[in-house]
Amino acid sequence: MSHGFGEFFHTATGHRPYAYQTRFAESGLPRLVRVPSGGGKSAAAVLAWLYRRLVSAVEVTPRRLVYVLPQGSLAEPTHARVAEWLRRLGCADDVDLHLLAGPESQNGTWRRFPERTAILVGTHDGLLSRALMRGFADARAMAPVSFGLLNTDTHWVFDEMHLLGPGLPTSTRLQSLRESFGATAPTGSTWMSSTWDADAPDGDDLATGTPLAAVRRVRRLDPDPTRYVDDLVAALGSAHLPGTQTIAVLGSARRAREVHGALRAAHPGREIVLVHPYARSADRRDRAAEAEEPGRDRILVTTRAPDVGSDVSSRTLLTELAPWSALVQRAGRCNRHGEHPDGGDLLWCVPPDGPGTDEGVAAWLNAHEGEAVTTLDLFRARVDHGTAPSRVLGEHDVLAMFDNAHGAVPADASPWICADDERTVLVAWRAWESGEPAEDEPQAARAEQCEAPLADVREMLDDRGVWLRDPVDGRWRHAVADDLRAGTSVLLDAARGGYLPDVGWAPESGIPVSSLFTGRTPPAIACVAWVSLDRHLLETEEEARAITSALPGLTEEQREAVAHAARFHDLGKCHDVFQAMLRGGGGGEPPDHLLAKSKAPWNTGVSTRAYFRHELVSALLLLNGEQWHTHGVDPELVTYLVAAHHGRVRVSVRPEADEDALTLLGVRDGDRTPPVAVSTGDRFPGQSLDTEVFRPDGSWTPRALALRDRDDLGPFRLAYLESLVRVADWRSSARHDGPTAGLVP
Repeated sequence: MSHGFGEFFHTATGHRPYAYQTRFAESGLPRLVRVPSGGGKSAAAVLAWLYRRLVSAVEVTPRRLVYVLPQGSLAEPTHARVAEWLRRLGCADDVDLHLLAGPESQNGTWRRFPERTAILVGTHDGLLSRALMRGFADARAMAPVSFGLLNTDTHWVFDEMHLLGPGLPTSTRLQSLRESFGATAPTGSTWMSSTWDADAPDGDDLATGTPLAAVRRVRRLDPDPTRYVDDLVAALGSAHLPGTQTIAVLGSARRAREVHGALRAAHPGREIVLVHPYARSADRRDRAAEAEEPGRDRILVTTRAPDVGSDVSSRTLLTELAPWSALVQRAGRCNRHGEHPDGGDLLWCVPPDGPGTDEGVAAWLNAHEGEAVTTLDLFRARVDHGTAPSRVLGEHDVLAMFDNAHGAVPADASPWICADDERTVLVAWRAWESGEPAEDEPQAARAEQCEAPLADVREMLDDRGVWLRDPVDGRWRHAVADDLRAGTSVLLDAARGGYLPDVGWAPESGIPVSSLFTGRTPPAIACVAWVSLDRHLLETEEEARAITSALPGLTEEQREAVAHAARFHDLGKCHDVFQAMLRGGGGGEPPDHLLAKSKAPWNTGVSTRAYFRHELVSALLLLNGEQWHTHGVDPELVTYLVAAHHGRVRVSVRPEADEDALTLLGVRDGDRTPPVAVSTGDRFPGQSLDTEVFRPDGSWTPRALALRDRDDLGPFRLAYLESLVRVADWRSSARHDGPTAGLVP
C-alpha cells in the first residue's frame, strides 16, 4: 500500500484509476460527484476513502464509510464488489464490511466495534432512518446506538442522489445539522450523480477519461393499455437476439411479476429470470449474484433493483418511462461496456397508468427516436428531474426524535425518507396447525424474512391473516392498519401462500409457502459463569477506558463520564427483584454476594415484577447521593449515561399501561436497596427508592433535554457517548460467554 494510489487502485480493480479518482484520493471526497454511468463512481468513492483511511490521511479520515444506494436497489452486488476489493488488497481483516439492506438491515454487528475501520453498504431507507433514531426494522432500544455512530466519525456516500426521493433533501439537511450541532469527530457527505446539474455547487465536469463511446439506439414501443403485458411480451420476444442478454425494467413489482410469468409461458425453453428486492435473504442474494453473471442468453425481468450499484449489461433493454436519473442508469445497462460494437437497443414505453411527472423525459426520448445515443449524450442532456415536493426536516424534528420512548412523537421518520408507495415491511411465514402463532412464538429470524410493499400487506389485513408482536405487552395479535409502518415485522400463515421460490413475494399466490422456521433453539453462546456485580462494574470500566482511548475527538471530561458511567451502570442490579431473578433458574449454587450475571444453564429466571428496569434503580442511586462526585466528572452526564445504557430510560419515562400509581417500570416507591460497595472505593448506602423524579412533573426530562441542548454536547455527541457505554457493557459481558452445548442443569 506504500506505492501510491495508482497501484492501490490497480490491485483492487485490475485497472488504473481515472484522473478524477486519483484526485479524490489526494484531496478527499468532495460534496458532489458527477460522472457518467459506468464511469467508476463506486470505486472512486470507496477506494479513495479507503486509501486515505489506511494509508495517506489516517487521522483526518472518518473511520466509517456508509455507502448508500436508493431504496429498491439490490445492495448485494455492491457489497460483494467491495468485499472483493478488500480481499485483493489484503485488508479484509482490517476493515469490517457490513450489509444493511432488506432483512439484513437488522444485523447489528457493526455497532459493536466503533473504533474499527468499517464500510456499511445499504439502502437509503434503512440507513437514513437509523440516522434519525427511527430506524426501519431497528429495535427501538438500539436506535440511540445507531443514531450516535452513524452521525459521528462517518462519511456518507449517496449513489445517484436524484433517486433518493424525500431522502435527498433530508440527507443534505442532516449533514447541515451535524455541522451546526457538532460531533466528537468529523462526519461528511458526498452526493453522486450520473446526470448533469446546472445548479451544482461544485462545478467541474469529472467525465474526462471515462468510457463514453458505447451507444444504444432509442426506439419507442406503444403497447395497448388493454393488453399491455401481452404486447410487452411479444415485443421482448421479437427484440431478443439469441446469444445475448435482454433486460426489461418495470416500474412496479406487480407488473414485473406479470411480465415474468407471461414470458415464461410464452417461451418455456428460454431462461427468464425475475430480479427484485422482494425475496427472502438467501433467494435475494442468489438472484442478485445470478443477475451479475455476464454472457448469458436470457431475459432478465426487473424492477428498479439494478438501477444503481449493479454492473449488469445487455444487448437489448426495455424500460418503462421513469424519472430522468433512473432512465439514464437503465440506459447505462444497455451495451454498458461497449461489448456490442454495432450498439444496443434501448426500447421504452409509457406505462399503463400514464407518464405522470416524466413528460420531460418522454419529450427527450421522442426527440431522439431512432438515434444512437452515447453515454456522454445522456450525461450532458438537460432534462428536468421532476423532483416531487417533500417534507422538510427541521432542527426541531431531529431534536424531537432524540426521544425514542414509546409514545414519543414523531413516531416514524418515513415522511422524510420515502414516498408512501415505496414503504416496505418485513414478512415471514410460519406453519401453524391452529392457524395462529403460539404465545411463546419467537420473532422471525432474518433468514426467514422477505421485504414486501407495505401497501400489499395492508390489503391482507381484512382477512386477519397478518400477525405481529405487540410492542408494549409482547403478545401476538392481529395487525391493524395503524401498526404498519416502514420496517414493521409481521408473520403470515404459510398455508395461505404469498411467496414462490422463482418469484419471491407473490401476494396473489395461494400455494402454501415452505416455512424456514427452524424451531425454538436455546442460544449457542451464553454467560457460563456467576459474575459478581463488583467484577462486572470494574470490567465494564476497563472496556470503556480502552474504547475511548482508541477514539478521536473526545474531551477528557467526556472520557471520564463514559468511564464512570460504565463503573456505575449496573448498580441497580442490587435490587432484590433482580437478584432473585438471577438466582431463579433453579440450581447451580450461586454465590452469596451481589451478582450481575447468572450462569448457564441456570440463567432462566423470570422477574417477579413486570417491566422491571434495573437501570432506573441505578440512576436513582446516583441521584440520591453526592458521595461519588469527583473533580473532572460531570455528574449530570454520568447519571444520564447510566440511565440510558439499555436505550429504554432516556428522555421521557412513561409507566406501562397496567402499572399502579406507585410503580414505574417495575420499580415501586418505597422499595429498599442494600448497601453496595465497589472495589474502586465507591460506597452507596442502602436506601428507600422514590421514582417521583422520573414522573411527568419530575426533573428528569428537563435535565435530559438540557444535556441534549448543551453547546458542548448536542444530540449527536450525547448519543455517541451513550453508544460507547453500551459497547463497553456488551464487551465486558462477552468476557464470560461460552458455548452452551452439553451444559445440563
